[in-house]
Amino acid sequence: MTLIDRYVAATLRSIPVGKRDDIDRELRASITDAVDARVESGADPDEAEQVVLTELGDPARLAADYSGRPLNLIGPNLYPDWKQLLSVLLWIAPIPGIVVLVLGVLGGSSALSALGSGIWTAGTVALHIVFWTTLVFAVLERTGASGSNPTGAWTPDRLPEIDESRRVSLSDTVFSVVVYVFLFVLVILQRTHSGFDTAGGSAIPIIAPELWSFWIPVLLGLLVLSAVFEIVLYAVGGWTIPLAAINTVLNLLFAIPLLWLAATDMLFNPDFLAAAFGDESGAATTATTSVIVVVALVAVWEIGEGWMKALRGRAPRVR
Repeated sequence: MTLIDRYVAATLRSIPVGKRDDIDRELRASITDAVDARVESGADPDEAEQVVLTELGDPARLAADYSGRPLNLIGPNLYPDWKQLLSVLLWIAPIPGIVVLVLGVLGGSSALSALGSGIWTAGTVALHIVFWTTLVFAVLERTGASGSNPTGAWTPDRLPEIDESRRVSLSDTVFSVVVYVFLFVLVILQRTHSGFDTAGGSAIPIIAPELWSFWIPVLLGLLVLSAVFEIVLYAVGGWTIPLAAINTVLNLLFAIPLLWLAATDMLFNPDFLAAAFGDESGAATTATTSVIVVVALVAVWEIGEGWMKALRGRAPRVR
């Protein structure tokens, strides 16, 4: 196998199968012409091959050029938005850490132990923020879902249309992510930190402990997906019909199980209700009803807002 054969094979390895034959012929012809031109100028054939292939560069980079695949994780088109959003979201990370630190101190843990738990929590939240934000932008970079072309020379024609009714601001995105992070941490902390203790001094979970076998992990996963969705919404630049549909699915997947668990009295821990309200069944019922009303209203609002903003930009304008 010649040096040219090895170079072409290394290039085609990263090319989609359907394009390999055409690129094989084109690349071989280009290399052969360049080598022949150098040989005709008096160069040694082996040396000419070496020089031509060196000038073509790394086969992986050449393959990326042929297939239009970016070699960077996040290109210059999305990098400013990625950096701006990430720099703001990372301010969220210390909040759960501080909450864990304070609760640890109040719960009787040593200052060093509480500090370690707080730092670990803040670091874990920061790691998740960086990972999920970067993953979303990397996927958008490769799918072109950002609505702009990351390659080629920039021209004013590539400036996006401004539609404030569908646009999502950075502050809205950060607020939404903060809410989801707060709910995520709250669900986890209520398991070990509540306002009522048993005779042995251990905390009484607010949510029924048996739900940790399935429902709570599912709901926590949906909170993570919802936070990721907010990042996608910001990266795309505004509401669209597909995003409104995804938003509807996420809200229904979260709200319906929660409403069902509350309506069937399976959401709250009976021991917590007894400690909080004693024998006042009416108070416990009021608490459950309040959760149902709030969850339903929030879901309807979130779904309705998404569709209104997505459809508003499609309405014909009166001139």
